[in-house]
Order: sequence, then C-alpha cells, then structure tokens
Amino acid sequence: MPHANILEHDEADQWFVDSIDLRSFVATAKEIRDRTIDNPALTLSELEPYFKALLTKQDWLPENFAQPNPNSSMGGGIGQWLLYRAQDRSLTIFSLVIPPGSTTPVHDHLAWGLIGLYKGQLEETRYRRVDNGDTQESAVLELVEVQQQKRGDVYRLLPPDGDIHAVKAITIFAPSVSIHVMGNDIGSILRNKYNPEQKSVQSFRSGYSNIPHKK
Repeated sequence: MPHANILEHDEADQWFVDSIDLRSFVATAKEIRDRTIDNPALTLSELEPYFKALLTKQDWLPENFAQPNPNSSMGGGIGQWLLYRAQDRSLTIFSLVIPPGSTTPVHDHLAWGLIGLYKGQLEETRYRRVDNGDTQESAVLELVEVQQQKRGDVYRLLPPDGDIHAVKAITIFAPSVSIHVMGNDIGSILRNKYNPEQKSVQSFRSGYSNIPHKK
C-alpha cells in the first residue's frame, strides 16, 4: 500500500481545498501515477480503492465547492470547481456540480480519469466515436450505454474509446456533486463537445468556476 505522507508535498502545487483527507489522497495518487505511468489502465485500477475511500468521507469538501454556477461556461448552471492542481498540470481534482435536471454537453476529456459521485444521483450516457476524424467539425458517435450513478459509485475514463459522455443530474431538490480526478489540466485545455444528432464537433475550454477566465 502506498504511504501517503501529507507533510511531503510540493508547495508549488495549487491547493484550493486544504484538508488532510485530500492531501493524503493526492500523495497516494502521485505515487501510483508515477509507478504506473506507462499503463493508464493500471493507474485507474490501483487508484480506484483509495478514491472510493475518499468519497465515503463527507466532511472534507467545503460547501462553497458544492454549489452551482449561474455563469457556467458549461451551461445549465453547472459549476466546475478546481480543488487541486499539480505544478506540472499532470494531475487535477475538481468537483462538478449539476443542478437538478441540467445536463452537460456531450464531451471528451483527453486523459485518463476517475469520476465518483459524492452527493445526489446522475445519469451517464456514454458514446464512442466511430468516424476517422478526418473531417473538421464533423464527428459520428455511437451510443454505448446509459447508466445511473448513485452516491459512492465510480466510473473510469480512458481514451480513446472510454472518454466521451454526457451526464445529467436526476436528483429533484438538490444538485448532484461528483469528484473528478484527471491526468491533465482539463479545465485549461481545448477539448471537444459533440452534437450526436447533427454529427458535429467543436472545440471548447470549460475553465473552472473559481478561476477567472482568460480571454
């Protein structure tokens, strides 16, 4: 079992939530990532039990990081709150807050990741891209599955096939809150959102709700 010493961390990393539980998890995630860097599937497999343990603790995420964002670049009042970012941008952790009934665009992530439901319920619709990507602004997606997620559930992101989805909050009175652990700085990079019906794709940058957007 990796030893997570919370006193040994890079102060150049950015911590927007400072908690013992989060620092311990980040230390473990870095150790596993560095040891399995050539095998992302193994990274996810080894990291998942520690991530599930973090999700069971309901007192480390401040309430202001579990709120919708009416000015969201994702639309629908969806808040994307950065909790931690490594100095080299190779690891980020953020909360995604989706108001009842709102749905994210169909989007990709372009890196391995783990998503765990911290509060509420979600419906996840997964897709696979089946065209060759040669035509700009055009994409053909195939529906893979639709799953409902409850608190504590974890699902994996692994490009290229396991990377495209949309998620909808199916709670009635409160937003859903999911925690994302990503192998990139997902809010800062250009990635893709899709319209499966129109077979179109366009670049977008989701940003983070707690970091000013740079024009």
